[in-house]
Amino acid sequence: MLAVAGVLDRHILDAIHETLADDAPFIDGGYSARGGARSVKHNEQLAPDSAPSRAIAGMIEQRLRAHPVVQAYARPRHFARIQVSRHRAGMGYGLHVDDARIDGVRTDLSFTCFLSTPEDYQGGALCVQEHGGERSIKLAAGDCLLYPASTLHRVEPVSDGERLVAVGWIASEVRDAEERAILYALDQALASLHDGVASEQLALTLHHIRGQLQRRWMDP
Repeated sequence: MLAVAGVLDRHILDAIHETLADDAPFIDGGYSARGGARSVKHNEQLAPDSAPSRAIAGMIEQRLRAHPVVQAYARPRHFARIQVSRHRAGMGYGLHVDDARIDGVRTDLSFTCFLSTPEDYQGGALCVQEHGGERSIKLAAGDCLLYPASTLHRVEPVSDGERLVAVGWIASEVRDAEERAILYALDQALASLHDGVASEQLALTLHHIRGQLQRRWMDP
């Protein structure tokens, strides 16, 4: 899991909210749920074939593809779908896992880009299951969370206000999550060389990468 700050700047956020202000056609989000997710999904989504939906998806994909951290971490090859989701009071999304394929595209990573500030709504945290338990996440407007599409997650019911997010899925150029993590660590190490980071930190990063590769490649 990786939280990336400021993927959507103020200009993009204003453009998105301006697009949504023009009577944007929200519909019952249950239309896109499959299997058991249909019974636990209670939200609204921007109609996918509408002009506002296409415009916002284009803006967000452009920013994600241009952001160096997102590129290094996700290495996106294709975006399966980007859709705007709205939760109002009483709406939430129970525990579920995303489909392995969406619109014919393999989903390696899911992402949530927050369009509302945390003060705009009560409740509505994105809760992601981890090995040590559940992590509850509410990021600032413009921040994005990327996480494996196989992760169990839910959205707490909103008790007041309105929660707006853009969610989507990425097919990566590197299918294996651990291999992506190794490449991301290498990119960070290379960046630290250019930034003049202390050699102790760089050595620790490189030792960590070496250990990961040894675990993958060495015989028992």
